Amino acid sequence: MDHEILLWLKSDQEYLTGLALFDRYGHSPKIGRMLRIGGATAKNRLTLSYELGKIAKNIAVSDETPALVKPQIQQEISKTTQQVPQEATSIEKLRSEQKMIYKMLDNLHAILPYRENLERKDIAFQILDLDDRLIELKLRIEHFEKNGVMLPEPVKEKLKSVSDLDTAGLIQRQMNVRTYITRYKRLVSDSKSLKSLSRNRELLDKFQLEMDDINKRLEK
Repeated sequence: MDHEILLWLKSDQEYLTGLALFDRYGHSPKIGRMLRIGGATAKNRLTLSYELGKIAKNIAVSDETPALVKPQIQQEISKTTQQVPQEATSIEKLRSEQKMIYKMLDNLHAILPYRENLERKDIAFQILDLDDRLIELKLRIEHFEKNGVMLPEPVKEKLKSVSDLDTAGLIQRQMNVRTYITRYKRLVSDSKSLKSLSRNRELLDKFQLEMDDINKRLEK
């Protein structure tokens, strides 16, 4: 029995084959039913691998397996059962951060119209950074759900202020800001509520002001 499960754990882990092994050797009809009804989602694949890893770990290695090989097999089982919870924990952390950022954005958008111009600019940059972070989280979560593999955390460069940029930096920033202006013009026209319209219009105004500043510096 261990031999079958270990082969599956070290293979591409075909979902239906794993389900058959769990049905044969598992002791939880509830989990088996959940895995069968839910289908081969990333979460269910992790659960299936974890459950079969537990079964393999808790059952003694067959007497037919040479004694010298047993420690290596046990080590591989241990690695498999440790990796699954770690990845599951990591994806839950990403989802928690995603929820927290949505709350932070709601708060920043709520206070933005009532602050002085200088502070509004800082808040707008915070909103932009959080929006970019949400895009990163969304891509990493979707990649994990599709492939079962966690993408590494991207390395970020600190964004310089417009006054610190040279000509090449100003041109690059001009291209980026032009993209943001296009994005928020579209969001303004597609806004379905007064709240989202106000948010998107504030950011559009901020980027248009920044574009004016960049253009003036490039003309000097």
